[in-house]
Amino acid sequence: MALFIVMTRLFLTSYLVILFSHTGDTACNIKIKYFGNMSSSALDIMGLQDASPPFGSHLSGLYKRSFAYVTLKDRVPVTVTRIIDRMSRSKDEIIEKYGQDSAEELKQVIGDLSELKSELMTNKFLSRLNSTNTENSNDIIKWNREIENQIDKGKPPTWYNATWLFSECYMYRRIAQIFQVTKTLTSYDPFESLKYESFHQSLAPMSSLAKFINTLLNKTETYSLDEQKTDFINLLKMNLWGNQCDLSLSAGASIPVEDQNPFDQIAELEENLLINDSESVWNLLNQAKETRKNITVDVILDNAGYELFTDLCLGIFLTSQNIVHKIRFYVKMFPWFVSDTMEKDFYWMIDQLKNSSNNNLKAMGEKCLEYLKSERWSIEVESFWTEPFDFSKMKTETPKLYNKLSEAVLIITKGDLNYRKLLGDINWEYSTKLKTALREFQPTNLIALRTVKADLIVGISSDKAAELSHKDPNWMTTGQYGIISAALNDS
Repeated sequence: MALFIVMTRLFLTSYLVILFSHTGDTACNIKIKYFGNMSSSALDIMGLQDASPPFGSHLSGLYKRSFAYVTLKDRVPVTVTRIIDRMSRSKDEIIEKYGQDSAEELKQVIGDLSELKSELMTNKFLSRLNSTNTENSNDIIKWNREIENQIDKGKPPTWYNATWLFSECYMYRRIAQIFQVTKTLTSYDPFESLKYESFHQSLAPMSSLAKFINTLLNKTETYSLDEQKTDFINLLKMNLWGNQCDLSLSAGASIPVEDQNPFDQIAELEENLLINDSESVWNLLNQAKETRKNITVDVILDNAGYELFTDLCLGIFLTSQNIVHKIRFYVKMFPWFVSDTMEKDFYWMIDQLKNSSNNNLKAMGEKCLEYLKSERWSIEVESFWTEPFDFSKMKTETPKLYNKLSEAVLIITKGDLNYRKLLGDINWEYSTKLKTALREFQPTNLIALRTVKADLIVGISSDKAAELSHKDPNWMTTGQYGIISAALNDS
């Protein structure tokens, strides 16, 4: 009865309808419409400005003509609601898996999530995290320190006045903390079923890609350098467009991947590729191969599911062709932004592949496992990715990680959240060079692969931005456009 009351109250305050577009020109193309009374307090928050974020300012929910405002008002409350809904509907399965003692803690978790949603919708001050009885909580000290620093500066952070990056990351850290303080549900991933569902919905395009990858593994000496370059660039583009499948954009709703040949998609989406530095990256790797024996590439992952599969495809290509010696895949420590990859998600996908009835997928899974066992690949778990900092703070906050990344010839960052952290969620002038926007984060060569799902971007002309805005005022938040943007040491 308590669960029913909580759910009824939540659904009376908000609901969302998500319409999927299957136009054939964009995989995972999402059209989102919001309906309902999200509570008058969420709409009447004091101090909001009916304006877009000015250039040079941090993105923030204070600007009502920003995606930050839309996210805080609509998307993230729905994300929390969906967690409560899933847990309520599957409470019997949860109790069976985690034991009878989890029944009471399940009620507590749902109550805490409801409180979190209420705080968000009424723009409460961000509260300090509680580290009592939790493991892996060293980052809590950093979160609380950042909150206290803002208070000391006379700007106590609320959901809407804090930097969007800080508020949104704080929300996911709070969700993780709600489960961490329990005794029975500490390992519960509220987004696990969504990530697994995303994988199963993507089997058709994954099978096509796996077939291509397995033909590469059998290439003979006739495989020319020009052919290798073409395959690299195509795989990099597929890796980019795989980022369209982002469950945080849909507030955790299922995103079907179009059942089409991924190579056809590359040609169809070419005009939507706003920045393409893939050839420069190819040249960098080949030059490095001539001068260094053991080339390391670091990949800072984003989404599980189809995007992770394209990460594996690119990794197999680079490793099997001996373009690189070592690839380090960086994953999240906690469930993060709905579909971000954790260590367990990485291993789960490999297990699904190697046990597949599809021979091409099975061969891919076995190859991935081989590279992990031989240590040509590694899965790296670092706390920094879920701490309250953008990348410019890494050198001072986590110098060990910064030095580790400096060992690599190339860093590949995946997705929109990593891109926002690269830019510090600052609304840079469009024509700003990526290298300039990186500020204090320049450990080595870097390339950012990102479909555009937040209203900030660098490396394009103001005229191009104006043209896109005229075509679609919401072009920066649809995920329809993408960039392969490099910041190289010699540029």
